[in-house]
This record gives sequence, structure tokens and C-alpha cells, in this order.
Amino acid sequence: MVPDDHSTGEAMADDDTPDNLTIASAPNAEQDDRMDVCSTGHRKRKRDEELQMTEQQHSLYGDDLLDYFLLSQNEQCAVRPDPPPNFIPNYTIDSDDHTALHWASSMGDIDVIRQLKRLNASATVRNVRGETPLMRAVNFTNCFEKQTFPIVFKEFFDTYECRDNTGQTVLHHAALMRSGRLDGPASSEYYLDIILNNLQEALEPSVLQQFLDSQDNNGNTALHVAAEGAAQANVRKCLRALLGRNASTHIANNEGVCVEEVIRDINLSKTREGPTQHRSSSPFAPDPQRQASFRHALTNCTTAADALHPKPASVCRSAAAATIHSRVAPLILEKFNELAKIYDEEWQEKESAEMEARRLLANTQAELANSRRHVTNIEAQLEPDEVATKTLNEANLAKHQVLSLIEYQNKQLIHQAVDDQLAQLADADGGRNNNDSEQQSDSGIGYEDHLALARELQRVLGEQRQEEMDYVEALSLVGVGDRIDRYRHLLRHCLDTKDSESLDGNLDTMIEMMEEECDVDEGDIVFKPTTEPLD
Repeated sequence: MVPDDHSTGEAMADDDTPDNLTIASAPNAEQDDRMDVCSTGHRKRKRDEELQMTEQQHSLYGDDLLDYFLLSQNEQCAVRPDPPPNFIPNYTIDSDDHTALHWASSMGDIDVIRQLKRLNASATVRNVRGETPLMRAVNFTNCFEKQTFPIVFKEFFDTYECRDNTGQTVLHHAALMRSGRLDGPASSEYYLDIILNNLQEALEPSVLQQFLDSQDNNGNTALHVAAEGAAQANVRKCLRALLGRNASTHIANNEGVCVEEVIRDINLSKTREGPTQHRSSSPFAPDPQRQASFRHALTNCTTAADALHPKPASVCRSAAAATIHSRVAPLILEKFNELAKIYDEEWQEKESAEMEARRLLANTQAELANSRRHVTNIEAQLEPDEVATKTLNEANLAKHQVLSLIEYQNKQLIHQAVDDQLAQLADADGGRNNNDSEQQSDSGIGYEDHLALARELQRVLGEQRQEEMDYVEALSLVGVGDRIDRYRHLLRHCLDTKDSESLDGNLDTMIEMMEEECDVDEGDIVFKPTTEPLD
């Protein structure tokens, strides 16, 4: 065994240095790999811990924010929580993907809304149903109770055109009668009035009309939603708010139902419920049940007036009678106060409906009167048919005469130009040489050349006819009268005798000179004064 160890030691002693280095460096490489794996795992754990810390901080902030909203709604002293250091503005804080801005809008809290917007919270962020913060604001009555919706709508004004997953706008959400609202009709009318009043000030009438008539995925407009709520809850305030802004009633949804049909059904149901009442064609009359209850209570409480104002002869001698009298009298008085309040509310609703109807009638009458005045003015400017026909015939005759005259003048000028060129050729070449050249040229030109020249001549003549017609048309638009003659006389008077003879040929040059002398600041053309008097 010893010799073997010795031989092994000698063999190891005879090994080269690179092999020794390689063997020695192998554990170091494995150690480096382990260190890389450890550092990578450490960074991953650190990143996961940071994400968990961020989620934990945002969850705590969401809980604190909800507690703050709850305490502030109960009129308790509450401190508004501050966002975490690494705050993510659009981080969801509940299972419906609502952000802090959704909750702040739902609660109508202006301070939290502005704080979140300063932290770059998106006004178009959506929840799981595709609803924006503005839609969430009109889904609850907090903005109505706090009277903060005008400011909330201005903060989210740029998102009024957004639609949720069902294609509904904020107008659809505001017109929807929700079952959990005790004062739903009043809040819906409040939201609709503020939205439409602000849009009327900011948008063009055509754009506002298009937004009013926008349809969701089922083809329903906001007026469809309000009409359905009016038919179910017997509330017509939202209908009045939309119809007062000229919302279209003839648009049919995917089921083919128009708002006109729904209003007709509402009127029929009103007639069936109260056949003894005065019939009305408007769906905005007060509730017939309330009127019936008022009459019923009034007939049943005729003896209550005697109880409130007893006669001097009727005196309660027993203690039981006095006790009953003392307890019944306040109840009767309270019922009378309720009846008076109901009567005032009915009268106010009637007055509001009448004022709205009068306003619509006045606007319609004003538009009708304006249209009639416009039609009358147009009819006054029109000439009789005989005079118009005669004037048109005279104008056409004059136009043809001018066109014939211009064609004749151009023909004469062309003949004169051709004669001048022929005369020049005859003078230059001589009679005999000219005849020889003409014979040679005629003999060298074939049929195709003649045809090409004829076609070119036809094209040139066509262009000439078109230019002549354009010239006559331009003259008819410009008009010829004494003013043109006066301008010509003025220009001839300002020019020399030699230049005045070539006035027509130098008009373009004179116009360019006048444009160069035009005063840019004043916008007027300045003519150089002449010493000679004008005629």
C-alpha cells in the first residue's frame, strides 16, 4: 500500500501546473454559481417583498379611506388618510376593480377627488363594469345630499362621452331609477339638470342633440330609461328634464319601442286609475293616488274640524274624555298639516309643468314667427315669373350676341395674322422660290400629316371656343357699366398719349405696379396724385 501511495504522489508531482490550476479552480466556479443563484433568489424575494408591501400599504389605505367616508357620512369627526409613499393612483381597492377615485366620486368628496387628481389619478379609469368615476357619482345620492355634483361634474367634464360595457353614458346612469334610493327621482332630476345645463353652455346644439339621442347596446336612449322608470315608479321628473331639452321621442330601440308609445301607455294607465279626474294629455300631471287620498282624507276628517274647534257647550267632564281629546286633537292637526303639505306639493308640480309647457310653447312660437318672417322676406325679394322669365331670356340673348361678336373678332384677327405671315413669307423668299418651296413642302406632306394637323387645328379651335365662353361668363359676372368706362377714362388721363393707346395690353403691368405701391398697414391702394385736373 505504501509504494502505491508513493507512486501516486510521484505521479501527482509530475502533473503540469495548468492541470493543478484547473483542479484547484473547480470549487471556486461552483461557489460563484451558488453565489449567483443566491443573489438572484435574494433579489426575487426582495422584489416579492416590495410588491407585498405595496399591496399591503394600498389595502390599508383603501380600508382607511372607506372608514373615512363612512365616518364623514355619519357626521362624525374623521381624519382624511394620506396616500402611501409609493402611491399608485389607479390601484383597485375592492373586488369590483374600484379605485380610490371611484369611491371619492361616489361619496361626493371634493377634497379627496382633487387630491387624487393631483396625484395623476385617471378620470377615465374603469371598474369591472366599465363605469367611470363620473358614472359612479350619479349612481348614488351622496352628491345630491351634499350638493357637490356641480363641482364633481366640472372635475370630470372631459369624460362625459365615455360609455360603460353596456354602451350607456352618464346620461343613461343619471336617468335610471334605482331601487335603493329613497329620493331617487329628485336626485336623478338634479343630476340631469346639472349635466344638461353645463353641456348646453359648452357644446354646439347639434353635438348636444347627438349626445341626448345616443343609444346603448340595446338601442335605448336616456329618454327610454327615464320613461321606463316613470312607468314603473310613477315618477315623471326625469322625463320632464329630458323632454325640456328637446330629446327625441321617435327613436326606436332594438325591440322597436319608441318613447312616444311609453308616454301613451302612461297616459292610459292614469286614465284607468282615476276615471273621475280631469283628463290630461301630459304625462307630468300630479299623482292621481295622492289626489284621491287627499279627497278621501278631506271627506273623512270633517268631524276633526269640530274636534279642533269645539263648541263652548261641549265640555269634557270625565278624565277619560279629556285624555282622549288631548291625544286626538294633535293627531288631527298633524294630519291636516300633512294634507296641506300634499296640496302645496301638487300645486307646485302643476305650476312647474305649466311653466315648462309655456316655455316650450313660447320657444316654438318664436321659431315659427322667425321662420315666417324669413319666408316673407324671401318672397318679397322674388320677382314674378313673367318678369324673371323675360329677364332670363334677355340675358341669354345678350350672352349669345356677345359670344358671336367675340367669335367674329377673333376670326378677323386670325385671318389678319395669317395674311400678315403669308405676306412676310412672300417678301422674304420671292414669288418663284416661294412657289417651289410650297410645291416641295406639299409633295413632302402625306395624308397622315394632314390628318394630324387637322386634329390639332380642331383641338385648338375647341380650346378657343371654351375660352371665349369663359370670357363671356366672366363678363357676365363682372358686369359692364359706367364704372368700367370711368376707370378707363381715369387711367387714360393719368398716362401719356403713347401709353394710353396701349392701355389694354399694359393692364397686367399696371396692376402689378399698383400692388407694389399698396399700403400694407392700411390695406388701401395709394395712387400718386397728378397735377392735372380730372374731368
